[in-house]
Amino acid sequence: MACNVASGQPHTIGEMAAALASEHGGPGPVTTGEYRLGDVRHIVASPHRAARVLGFQAAIGFAEGMREFALAPLG
Repeated sequence: MACNVASGQPHTIGEMAAALASEHGGPGPVTTGEYRLGDVRHIVASPHRAARVLGFQAAIGFAEGMREFALAPLG
């Protein structure tokens, strides 16, 4: 059985890219505001099954999670 291990709070790809770039001291992403054919506009993972089956509840916020992900060792 698959479960989404997520907060259920929506964040854009742009917000994620900006957070990761910031942690590495790079420039923020450039956004044209144009959507391309096939772009997914909105998707949010529901944590309800993980909460029910695993007792999971997100304990780390978006900013901290992105910081930990950006700075995690490779490999």
